[in-house]
Amino acid sequence: MDLPIYFISDNHFLLEKSQLEDERRRKLFDLFEHISETGGTLIIGGDFFDFWLQSIVSTPQYYNDLLSSLKKLHSQNINIHYVMGNHDYWDFGALTKQCGCTIYKTDFEFNVDGQKIVVTHGDGILKNDSMYRLMKKIIRSNLFILLVRLIPISIMTKIARKISGTKKKFNENYPGLKKEYKNELEEFAFNKMNDENIDVLLMGHYHEIGIYKKQKKQFIHLGDWIKQYTVTTLDQNGIWKQKKW
Repeated sequence: MDLPIYFISDNHFLLEKSQLEDERRRKLFDLFEHISETGGTLIIGGDFFDFWLQSIVSTPQYYNDLLSSLKKLHSQNINIHYVMGNHDYWDFGALTKQCGCTIYKTDFEFNVDGQKIVVTHGDGILKNDSMYRLMKKIIRSNLFILLVRLIPISIMTKIARKISGTKKKFNENYPGLKKEYKNELEEFAFNKMNDENIDVLLMGHYHEIGIYKKQKKQFIHLGDWIKQYTVTTLDQNGIWKQKKW
């Protein structure tokens, strides 16, 4: 694994253009330019796209510039590892073929200097997520996926825009995660690290930021690119940092 490693998650790039969306993408392209200069590795923790749609014949035109930027970064010898989230699970090879991404349908585990590091999207782990976990099984079933792929991209794009709840999260007054859920996630993370001998666990989905340490283990929330523009890094000295890009 080439260092430094850059982690981003929950960018939720929309299926439409606006001044704000253009500015968000400019920030991403600026980050990619920085990565191309420093070298290293890019790891995406899921939900890079607000909705990744791939029919049998096409992908959304609104994402062409993002796909091109990923492809360019890959061509500059930057390895890109992409953990699927709940908004972009339906990839059927396009992200690998067009952009050179290595795709992970579940957690991504790797080692750096003897440390076991795991990246997970994190959706569906809260105790009150039982209905979501059932829905997750349905929408990831082979039959459901086949039906979705038969629907033209233009129609799927309209549906995705209507059901997306991302826009309301741009509101400064949008409530964050409740403290009880934060505590539950932290407990889950350190239990998982202890049970599976993990040194560092990075998690997306919840749009939280922070690096939490307990003894020699670290739990890291990967933030988002809706309001926080979070970039987490592991540098050549083994130091973890988090900043707003």
